Amino acid sequence: MSNKVGDRRGEGMKVFGIGFQRTGTTSLATALNTLGIKTLQFPKELYDDIDHDVIREFDGFTDDPVTLLYKELDKRHPKSKFIHTIRDEKTWIKSIHWLLTTGKVKFKESFTKYGDEFNLKLFGTAEYDEKLFLETYRKYNEEVFNYFVNRSDDCLVIDFTKGDGFEKLCPFLGKPLPDRPFPHRNKQEGAWKVYGRKLYGAARRKTRTLLDVDKI
Repeated sequence: MSNKVGDRRGEGMKVFGIGFQRTGTTSLATALNTLGIKTLQFPKELYDDIDHDVIREFDGFTDDPVTLLYKELDKRHPKSKFIHTIRDEKTWIKSIHWLLTTGKVKFKESFTKYGDEFNLKLFGTAEYDEKLFLETYRKYNEEVFNYFVNRSDDCLVIDFTKGDGFEKLCPFLGKPLPDRPFPHRNKQEGAWKVYGRKLYGAARRKTRTLLDVDKI
């Protein structure tokens, strides 16, 4: 990881979503793109190299590993805006439980390559542990609040589950309100739907293979 602090100052404002997974990070990425802020969700490249080319290719970043890097990113990009997405911890922990069970099936490739590693860094485990996850969530939120205390121009706390949306996001970013509703993305899906889609896809692939064999 490079140690060149502040070497991107001429690039202008960056926007970093620093909320934990399952707090609306996908919705935030979609909203930022809607506002004309070219945004990359899950910028895994920054984990190994915080000065990776993606930091110049995009202006917005949400989801892991931004949660692990936000203090260093603040130092390197002093004109930046930070958006801390939060939600009620009871609904958050239910969503995390879904992510680490049914979600692991839905997002199998991402989990295999990166998800478990980032969860180990964030929580100290890649397996579901309700008590540990809640303690980590509370500690992280408090840490963010304390880090950005008296810096309301730099950090916005927002809760999409309580109706927050463009009317709160746009003034913070200096953007006009778009003529469209706020996007709510990556909602939790039932296990039957996720597994059913996986089985349907597997069956289609199997059928195509058999048809190709028949043609030989």
